[in-house]
Amino acid sequence: MFVIGTAGHVDHGKSTLVQALTGIDPDRLAEEKARAMTIDLGFAWLRLDGIDDEIGVVDVPGHRDFIENMLAGVGGVDLAVFVIAADEGVMPQTREHLAILDLLEVSGGIIALTKADLIEDEEWLELVMLDVAEAVEGTILEDAPLIPVSAFSGRGMDALKAQLVEKLLSADARPDTGRPRLPVDRVFSISGFGTIVTGTLMGGSLHVGDEIVLQPSGRTGRVRGLQTHKTKRETARPGSRVAVNISGIDKSEVARGEVLTLPDVITPTVLIDTSYRQLADADAPLKHNQEVKLFVGSAEINARTRLIGSEQIAAGETGFVQLALRDSAAVVRGDRFILRRPSPAATLGGGQILDPQPGRQHRRFRTDTVKRLETLAQGTPAELLLQSLARLEPTARATWQKGAGLDEATFEKAFDELRASGQIVEFGKNILTTATCNGWQVTVEKLVTDFHRVNPLRLGMAREEIRSRLGLKANLFNPFVEEMVATGRLVEAGSLLKAVGHAVVFSADQEAAIATLLNQFATAGINAPTVKEAKEVVGEAVYVALLDKGTLVQVNEAVVFSAETYTTIIERIINHLCENQTITVGDLRDIFQTSRKYAIALLEHLDSQRVTRRVDDARELVNRSANCSELSVDVF
Repeated sequence: MFVIGTAGHVDHGKSTLVQALTGIDPDRLAEEKARAMTIDLGFAWLRLDGIDDEIGVVDVPGHRDFIENMLAGVGGVDLAVFVIAADEGVMPQTREHLAILDLLEVSGGIIALTKADLIEDEEWLELVMLDVAEAVEGTILEDAPLIPVSAFSGRGMDALKAQLVEKLLSADARPDTGRPRLPVDRVFSISGFGTIVTGTLMGGSLHVGDEIVLQPSGRTGRVRGLQTHKTKRETARPGSRVAVNISGIDKSEVARGEVLTLPDVITPTVLIDTSYRQLADADAPLKHNQEVKLFVGSAEINARTRLIGSEQIAAGETGFVQLALRDSAAVVRGDRFILRRPSPAATLGGGQILDPQPGRQHRRFRTDTVKRLETLAQGTPAELLLQSLARLEPTARATWQKGAGLDEATFEKAFDELRASGQIVEFGKNILTTATCNGWQVTVEKLVTDFHRVNPLRLGMAREEIRSRLGLKANLFNPFVEEMVATGRLVEAGSLLKAVGHAVVFSADQEAAIATLLNQFATAGINAPTVKEAKEVVGEAVYVALLDKGTLVQVNEAVVFSAETYTTIIERIINHLCENQTITVGDLRDIFQTSRKYAIALLEHLDSQRVTRRVDDARELVNRSANCSELSVDVF
């Protein structure tokens, strides 16, 4: 599917040429017919031998007063037919339209020297052709075929059609990335059908029944019907002129410049980063904080410039410009745009969108900002993807692809390249740069090392405290830590994390106090010293160290046991439950000849560990089959 568009000075015969090629008069407004001048966009289509599909045609106005209407239609064409009248030659709007085609980097073109039947002197015609060739030198039309034609006599029309076929067949097909966008260039309604919008479809296909959204307004609806060149379609393909009948949205709620798309394809923005080129014949440089009009797709939006890395961009020079938009825009990376001065009206320059979602205003002269924009402007897909990840990380794969603005095939190839070269790291569904991952690892190692220095008797730092300090969610932090443990950068000790080689070393006095305490626990059995009493024997720091090492097990704020006694008690309780189904506080007190303080503390502890659950005044095992497969030996 292809779309060609006209361009050129007013009254040079663009619409007449379109009618001669297609049999359709593109001037649809009564005022246009009365004034014999194109005012707004016109549309037609034709068939050419050698091309299976119909070819859409967008005819644009040439008068300087309607240049902004021209900009709404020329951006989505595959091929430009650049029209210059043989009897007048290159004129002011010839040059401006040429500059616009060049800035938009329209992929190909043909120069039609119209009204050739009015020139009787062939030498004069050759002089005009030389003048045209000089005018297009250094532009995208420099090597374009130049064909004298006459819509009235038919001169050159066959040659023009042959060139159209040759150029279109050599053009790249519009990719279907599954992310359709239709910049709306016309809105109307038909009784019995409702709202209809038209535009050139790009990025993906539309289907009857699709849920759609208009951006940036956010209004939602559904595709009721599709037409291409007045033929009903169930599916519209990228690269075609499409009329979309929408249900759920009134005509009054739609305007030229909006983009019809699917949900979650485009996020509106009011800031965009761009690479920019000022026209060589601009009468003044582009300055910081200058008011401009942005033309992108079919939209026209007032904006202010924020020049990055320079004070101004002189005529013929390039630079980076962040545009602060007065109203939201629906754009993607790679979109071409034009900037015009509001008053006195003039085309200033144009360029390409590098980042449609920069997130914030940049500091204008930061080296890293300029370097990032240079990479976005000149980098490989893998470099662009890495830049995008650095801004979004940690992120999911789908979010990353959307933020990078790459089609699926390009994304996958670049993704594989980054993964193979070790520049990205995946933790579950989370992806981040290796540089960021390395930074986190260094941070964790420092946190743990500093913790050991301040708390030499602690076995390690609480895992949850480290997660909180990093500000990471568990679904990212847990696999991240597992990787550090697996690669030998950390050691896991229960819920604690410690540095490799770290060990708790007690002094001789501390060792003696520990021996005294453990002897007390061995003698007391279940009626062990309380937490307070244990701390009085060894001190707070040593007591916590014994908990970390698993030498002691604290079951509530007051009750603590030696690990050996704790294991024996728990085995006996589980054995009792396997033999008797339930256990009460009184049962436990009688079995161990202890007080209610210890009995209640133990049963509530087992409830909190989900070993037991309370049923009325008794407890039963949560998982009886697992706990009772092999009864423990009765050691009491």
